[in-house]
Amino acid sequence: MSPDHDLSSKGYLQILLRGPRHCVLLSAALAVVTAALLILVILLTVQQQVITRNPKEDEYESTFKYADTNTTLSGRLRILTRREWLAQPPLHQTDSLYHPVPYVIISHTATEPCVKQADCTFFVRTVQTFHIESFGWWDIGYNFLVGGDGYAYEGRGWNHVGAHALGYNNVSIGISIIGTFISVLPPDSQLLAAKQLIRRGVELGKVSPNYKLLGHRQVSATESPGTALYDEIKTWPNWVEKP
Repeated sequence: MSPDHDLSSKGYLQILLRGPRHCVLLSAALAVVTAALLILVILLTVQQQVITRNPKEDEYESTFKYADTNTTLSGRLRILTRREWLAQPPLHQTDSLYHPVPYVIISHTATEPCVKQADCTFFVRTVQTFHIESFGWWDIGYNFLVGGDGYAYEGRGWNHVGAHALGYNNVSIGISIIGTFISVLPPDSQLLAAKQLIRRGVELGKVSPNYKLLGHRQVSATESPGTALYDEIKTWPNWVEKP
C-alpha cells in the first residue's frame, strides 16, 4: 500500500471518528436554539394574554379613565379614581345612569373611620371585595365614598347605577361617609369633601341643580347615616323631608 494511500486512509478514518462528535454537538446546539425559541414564543403568548382585556370590561373602565381628579371649589376636593385605589374590575358591566339624576343619598359605612389615605384606600378595596364576595354584587355598591382623610373615592362613579338604596339606585348618586356616626359627627374635612362632591356633580351635569338630598334611612329600613350625621345633612342645601 502506498504512503499516499495510507495517509488518505488515516485522514478518512479521522474524519469518520470526528464526524459523529460534530453531529452530536451540532444537534445539541440546534436543540438549545429550538428550546430558546419555544420559551420565547410561550412568554410572548402569556404576555399577550395578560395584556388582552375583555372589550366589555374596557368599555366599562373607560368611563373612569378620565375621571375628575382636579381640585375644585375651595381647592381641597380630591377624587381618587378606581385606578388610584387599585379597584378590581367589575364582574359585569352595570347599567348607565341617566343624567342629571334627581337625588343624592347619603349613607355611612357603619364601620371604623379612616384618617390616613393609605388606610382609607385599603378600606375601600375591602368594601369592594365584601360587596362582591358576600353580597354577590358585580362591583362596589356606592357611587362614591368619602374618607376621614378628606378625599372622595370613586366607586361606580357618576355614570353607573349603584347598589346602595333599593328603589332609588337608578335615579341617584349614592355617597357613603366612611365611619359610624350615630353619636359623633365626621371631621369637618370629611363633611366639606362630601358637600364639594355634590356640588361637583352639579357642575358636571351629573346631578340636577334642583336635586333632592336624602339620608339613607329615608328610603331604606336602616339607621344609616347615623343620627348625628343625619341631623347634620338636614341643614345642608336641598335636603327634603319626603322624597
